[in-house]
Amino acid sequence: FTSSMRYPRVDEIAQFNAVDHIWKRGDKFYKLAHEHYGDSKLWWIIPWFNKKPFIADYKFGDVVHIPLSISKIYEYFD
Repeated sequence: FTSSMRYPRVDEIAQFNAVDHIWKRGDKFYKLAHEHYGDSKLWWIIPWFNKKPFIADYKFGDVVHIPLSISKIYEYFD
């Protein structure tokens, strides 16, 4: 069984509590997940939320939005 996940609509995104992070040298999704969620295994939330799935999609200085409500993310699973 594979679950699917839909991306939130624009109006739903506006309701997320998120922090902005400026992408810099040495940044990794798992490090940001550990810092903000206390669990590096939740790394996938950050690229999913930003619609940029690969580290190569980010340049130094890019703003990365990090949603803070993990339970709200799970509402988008089918």
